[in-house]
This record gives sequence, C-alpha cells and structure tokens, in this order.
Amino acid sequence: MDNDFPEIPEEIKELFERRELDDDIRLDKDGNWLHNGDPFTNKKIIEFFNRSINITRDGTYVIHYGEYTYPITVEDAPLFVTGVRFKGFGRYEKIIINLTNGTEELLDIHSLYYKNQTMYCRVFGGRMIARFRNSPFYHLMERLDEVDGQFYLTLCGEKIHIKQD
Repeated sequence: MDNDFPEIPEEIKELFERRELDDDIRLDKDGNWLHNGDPFTNKKIIEFFNRSINITRDGTYVIHYGEYTYPITVEDAPLFVTGVRFKGFGRYEKIIINLTNGTEELLDIHSLYYKNQTMYCRVFGGRMIARFRNSPFYHLMERLDEVDGQFYLTLCGEKIHIKQD
C-alpha cells in the first residue's frame, strides 16, 4: 500500500455534489461488496475491490488503482483479518496477520480494541482499521485472561489491556 494518499478527482467530486452520479459501491459490515444494494458475485471483481481499497487524506474510503480513484461507502471496517500466525515466544514473539487485500503485516498489539463482539486493530501504520473474522478472533482469544473484571491478552511477552469501544 502506498504511503501517498490517493485523492478523488475533482470531476467525480463535482458529479457527487450535484447528485449526478448515483453509483453506490458499498462494503457492508460483514465484508460483502454491493452495487446500488445488489451484491457483487464475480469473485475477480470482489478480489480487485479488496486489493484496491484505500483512504484519502480526509478519511474518505476509495477504490484506488493506478489513476482511477472512486469513493465508496464502508459500513464498518475497510479490511478484515483473515488469518493470524504466532512466531517465536515471550518478548520475541511476533504476530503476523493476513488481510482481505492480500497483504500480511505484523500486528500492532497496542492498537487492538473490542467492539461489536469482535476484535479490531489498526493496520498500514495506523491508516486503516481491520476487523477480525471469527477464526483469527478465536485464535487470539486463546490468550485472554480476566483480572478484576478487566480483560487482557498476553501477546509478545506483554499483558495488553483490551480497550472496549
């Protein structure tokens, strides 16, 4: 993912402002892609959208590929954690997460928080949010402890307090 933020072309912004462009491309809270309320079924288009999701400097989610940038609606998180792997142990442990855009990265354990009955984290240097799918969520929950009504995960040799949003 580029470090530069994509920007929506002025002509697209103007069409939206004048309500002359009514194509609603939406990523729902479960990770399903919709066009004007109808689900996309072509797996290649879904994979393309997952790989091309990005965010503008002002926080608008977009499909961005080459020179093409188009605003979309994201109901919850723009990315989903589809897998989690633990390497090493104690303070030498590293946790690698797989994302729906086809990338993997080290989990920032300090960005974890609990909301909507699942776990979320920040990815791409904090630029975007990723929601854990069930399997990786349960894999993390194997490390859960409760002390005096507070919840902690023991990760990378640290006891991480889980914030609830």
